[in-house]
Amino acid sequence: MLLTPTRLVRPSRAACARDGRRPVEGREHMPVVDSDRVTVFHMFGELFAYSTRSEGDIACGEVGIVGVLDHDSSPGILWTLATQYCRERDQAEQHAQWITSQASRARVSGGGRLADLRDARWEFQKHKEHRFGALYFNHELLRTGHMRVVGLDLALLKAQAEAGRRY
Repeated sequence: MLLTPTRLVRPSRAACARDGRRPVEGREHMPVVDSDRVTVFHMFGELFAYSTRSEGDIACGEVGIVGVLDHDSSPGILWTLATQYCRERDQAEQHAQWITSQASRARVSGGGRLADLRDARWEFQKHKEHRFGALYFNHELLRTGHMRVVGLDLALLKAQAEAGRRY
């Protein structure tokens, strides 16, 4: 969705098709889903994956999904990190923005990015959800939890993350 000064405008189906996006089936419990893109990144010793999902007719990724890949780690680690790295006075809205910013940073600029997968199949178990007060990185909603990307070798990614770790 694009935000104009006067109203909210949803991109047309043609615009979504031009961008290579497609509708995603199975909205209710987020089972294994075909996704146009999954970005795998590391930060502070943890592995995460970021994808988007549409729940409306337009299918342009209005839900941001950030998942912890290691199921031995708490799915709340994202919110803990946001609390630590945001200002003390910040609330859930700013924490959700921080999480979304980190995921988008990895996707767009490559900071901490380990893999950028097209047409990946993934499974997600929701831990927490936050609805933004206004569009943020074109997202109306952020969902965090555990994610499993089918066929992804976590041991290899952990080794790559450790080799590239600068903090």
